[in-house]
Amino acid sequence: MKTNIWITLGIIAAMVVAFLLHNVFPINSPMNEYLEEVEEAIFAGEWPKARSALEKIEREWKRSRLLIEINNSRLDIQEFARTLTLLQAYAKVEDRASAYAQAAHLRERWWGFAE
Repeated sequence: MKTNIWITLGIIAAMVVAFLLHNVFPINSPMNEYLEEVEEAIFAGEWPKARSALEKIEREWKRSRLLIEINNSRLDIQEFARTLTLLQAYAKVEDRASAYAQAAHLRERWWGFAE
């Protein structure tokens, strides 16, 4: 009987922690600043600055991915990674329209993690 109570309390505690991480973590990340930085650089055509911001985004993504995976679907994680890869490719060839569209989509995917 005691074991069942401890298991139940452990499950409830894990759910509370997962809920808090899901709703707080992405907002406290510097990712929002990086996303703004890359959008502004793309809009201004400052490609070295855009690529630098993308490096920051990739580092932050690698740092925070594990916590984000706790409460998001594999499809959401894959879509974010795919969008980031496309954005990096567009920045490399300096395709402003496509890069800006992917940057906007990346921001949308990031905020989707906080829903």
